[in-house]
Amino acid sequence: MENEPFDAGAALAQLKRFQRRTVDYVFDRLHGADPVRQFLVADEVGLGKTMVARGVIAKTIEALWNRSKRIDILYICSNQAIAAQNLNRLNVLGKRAMALPTRMTLVPLQLRGEQDLSANKVNFISLTPGTTFNLRSTTGVVEERALLHRLLEAMGFSFTSLRNALQVDAGNGRWDACVGSMSLVGIDPTIVSNFHEAVRQDASLLSAIDEMISQFPRRQPTYPDEKRWKRNEVIGTLRTKLSHACVSALKPDLIILDEFQRFRELLRGEGEPAELARALFEYSDDTASARTLLLSATPYKMLTLSGDEPDDGDHYEDFLETIEFLYGRDKGATIKVELDREMRRFRQLLQQLPTSATDAKRARNKVQRTLKRVMARTERVGSTAERDSMLTEPSIKVPLAPADLHQAEAFARVARAVDAREIIEYWKSAPYLLNFMRDYTLKHRLKDKAANSNPALISALSDAQALGISREQVEAYQPIDPANGRLRALMADLFDSGLHQHLWLPPAVTYYGPASEGAPATKALVFSAWQMVPDALAALLSYEAERRMGAASVVRSYSEATRRRPLQFKLVDGRPAAMRALHLIYPSPTLARICDPLSVFSGAPQQLSVAEMRAAIADRIRTALGHLFAKENGEEVAGRDAEWSTPATIDVLLKTKSSGWLQYLGYRWTIQEEGFREHIAELRRTATEASLGELDNDTLDLLVDVALGSPAVCALRALHRIAPGLAWDDPHLLDAAASIAWGFRALFNQHDAVALLRQERDDHYWRSALTHGVEHNLQSVLDEYAHYLVEGEGLAGSSERERVAGVAAAMTHALSVRPSQIDVDDVGVEDGRVVFHPSIRMRGRFAMRLAEYKDDEGGTVRLGSVRDAFNSPFRPFVLATTSIGQEGLDFHPYCYRVYHWNLPGNPVDLEQREGRVHRFKGHAVRHNVARAHADAIRTSTKEPADPWEAMFNAAKRATTSKSELVPYWVFDGPVKVERRVPMLPMSRENTRLRWLKRSLTLYRLAFGQPRQDDLLAYLDRLVDEGVDVTALEQLQIKLEP
Repeated sequence: MENEPFDAGAALAQLKRFQRRTVDYVFDRLHGADPVRQFLVADEVGLGKTMVARGVIAKTIEALWNRSKRIDILYICSNQAIAAQNLNRLNVLGKRAMALPTRMTLVPLQLRGEQDLSANKVNFISLTPGTTFNLRSTTGVVEERALLHRLLEAMGFSFTSLRNALQVDAGNGRWDACVGSMSLVGIDPTIVSNFHEAVRQDASLLSAIDEMISQFPRRQPTYPDEKRWKRNEVIGTLRTKLSHACVSALKPDLIILDEFQRFRELLRGEGEPAELARALFEYSDDTASARTLLLSATPYKMLTLSGDEPDDGDHYEDFLETIEFLYGRDKGATIKVELDREMRRFRQLLQQLPTSATDAKRARNKVQRTLKRVMARTERVGSTAERDSMLTEPSIKVPLAPADLHQAEAFARVARAVDAREIIEYWKSAPYLLNFMRDYTLKHRLKDKAANSNPALISALSDAQALGISREQVEAYQPIDPANGRLRALMADLFDSGLHQHLWLPPAVTYYGPASEGAPATKALVFSAWQMVPDALAALLSYEAERRMGAASVVRSYSEATRRRPLQFKLVDGRPAAMRALHLIYPSPTLARICDPLSVFSGAPQQLSVAEMRAAIADRIRTALGHLFAKENGEEVAGRDAEWSTPATIDVLLKTKSSGWLQYLGYRWTIQEEGFREHIAELRRTATEASLGELDNDTLDLLVDVALGSPAVCALRALHRIAPGLAWDDPHLLDAAASIAWGFRALFNQHDAVALLRQERDDHYWRSALTHGVEHNLQSVLDEYAHYLVEGEGLAGSSERERVAGVAAAMTHALSVRPSQIDVDDVGVEDGRVVFHPSIRMRGRFAMRLAEYKDDEGGTVRLGSVRDAFNSPFRPFVLATTSIGQEGLDFHPYCYRVYHWNLPGNPVDLEQREGRVHRFKGHAVRHNVARAHADAIRTSTKEPADPWEAMFNAAKRATTSKSELVPYWVFDGPVKVERRVPMLPMSRENTRLRWLKRSLTLYRLAFGQPRQDDLLAYLDRLVDEGVDVTALEQLQIKLEP
């Protein structure tokens, strides 16, 4: 019941032991004896700080339930992509969170009516600092000024003069409409009264308002600068007063500050945004005071090196300022001085090792106690047998070819001819510089010189044009040379293994068919320092994948490829013409229940081949359903030629609810799909009126294909595994499965899927899609994906119906992402002049760039959609990104391979990148758990509802680890997180990589120390002289709760 006290037990039960330990420790520090108001959880990248925050939220609500009339939880993160990823995981109540991606001054307008905070016992609110605390624009936006107008009018100031003064540069019509529609009705009276009180107490502001009003008695097209400057200053001050009044409306009890390092200036800087943020974090009233939980794996710059730019900041001062902030205004300054003294003593003792080991350990303990009062950190490094954190670094051969050097020389000549910078670093990172110039200086210089080109430029550009990508080459699907050693190496990794022949990654557990040999297929996450690299990789890898998939044999040209969509539900002469395609999207509860390949797998002593699994499913159909079919006596049977209705007819004869679902609920989202409703009506009519013909071999083969390869049937089983309490024919389950199948329709209509399936067989396209699902273990793919999404989407504590709806929505979203459009520059020489032709439009599908983009139909696709597709078993298989993908986002569900296209300058950044794929139940972990414990499915006395839950439970029972890092984050086995560094022969990056790896081992010991370079060099020398690294690790500052 809504009024019953909140019990945190359900939310806490989802946490692993080490997370629960952290939650209890954090809550005690925030609310126990001698509490602090700020606490930092700095767990290593990928260990689930968001789940820790969820636990703290649950305990906070439970503790305050009987003490507070209203509980406000604020979640603040740097952007909406991170908010979208984490909101469900944090929301322990399951109610809709209010996302306020707005300025603080507009909060009153959003929190009225149904959004009124005082109407709820618990409010969960999301904010983004970039806009929430943004007062940089002095006069704000129109809505803010209209609200100020009404607030000041309520204080007795003149309507007309206020209207004229606050209009600023808005058009008359828009401004008058905004003021006319603005009202204080429904706005929190606390905000109104606090604002009025703040204005009345500021005598100079009251005087300035009076003066401003006197300056604007009539509306004029323009005003003198001096009038405008004074008016703008008054508006800026009013906005500041309003923003502070709004803090009191939020009344935060707990503030979650995610990826805290991204806006530390907000907390420690000067100026109005910082003051406003501090007002929020230090909020208190008669009943409670805000507590702030900060989350960050790198809360301050962890390492400063001698070559770092001064603007990058000094890590040591950063460290001390962070601790000062955490201890608060009262104690922070004193603690900072004491900690500085203790850290310097610890450093001196470290530099006297090994003779000072005992004193150093004592000094370390003192520092540790100070830090643990306000922060905690858990790391995974000690959880593997070889203490390698499940990380490996395979060698990668980067071959140079003559074409690469020809490009370098040609592009360098062009750069020199326009006085652009040296291009060697560009050339090392990406080919075809003139095609992927983006907004670099070279492009601007070329455009500037286009009108008055000199002979040197014309000559250089002519030579470079011959080596570039041409429109004719692309349109004809002609081979495009990688022309870059790194790209050539990446293509070998991807295409030599045949990854382009897959529409989805093979599952970690296959229910039938040959076991995969060698390293299992995974996706690739590529980090680059250059903006051009993600574009070049997405375009060239996707193009080569299409070419190898046989696209040229299916269409006449590259640009025509996306126009062919075989799965269309058209009407011919007013009658449905694609009934057989319904096999792909009708979720038969009977076939799902009776023909489960997992059930066959769990009962078989050894792995079955595809043919053996098909035979086993055929036997089940004969045994369970044979009595429904006509006997072989030649009698006429109505509708026996309509084999497309056979699964639905079986469901009708067995009295399932699927017919009613089809009639009243099914496929509601397809109302805009011309012709589809007629197909569904025909399916229901035929299934209801017809009887079944003979169960001949053709019919049996078809039913086996549908049972094992239909996306709708496989989705129904996968969803039933995560919601076993629902009936197989529950309308919610059927609806969710059908929506996933509709997503597969989008997948099978993609140009690359069409090329691949046409290349595989000459069958009808719908039958080719079914067969592809059978041969590529679609059921086990969806079972694995559904298991991940339950926790990945924060649905573990939801009802079963909410769970299947959430998982289905996530799957459908990932399946429906369209190819990205990549505009490739086409610059050349014509008639002795530099000419910029319209861009060559290439597309990213096999590989994509992590960015918002225009799809091939001109629609905008959000960055979060690209991430969701990459975090699925479906394409893209390669994601290329700059540092935007380095912090805060997860990429681990189907990727254990990270390519460092360009090495970062800091070992901490190296760890951050790899932490993106080394997370809870990551791809490498699942493969190792499957290899070790797949037999848990067979040895179970009862067939498990969720095979992955059974395998992880078996792995958990087999480990001696007490923290539960094993088996969920780390599980030893042949598959490891791979660090791949494609370096050119004789590159200086070889030396840099060695230094980065050694520093990665030792930097934790230099934690927080001044002049870390010196200390790292000294510790490095000790290791070279034979001092055991494990002995040094004993002196590491450890902050585990």
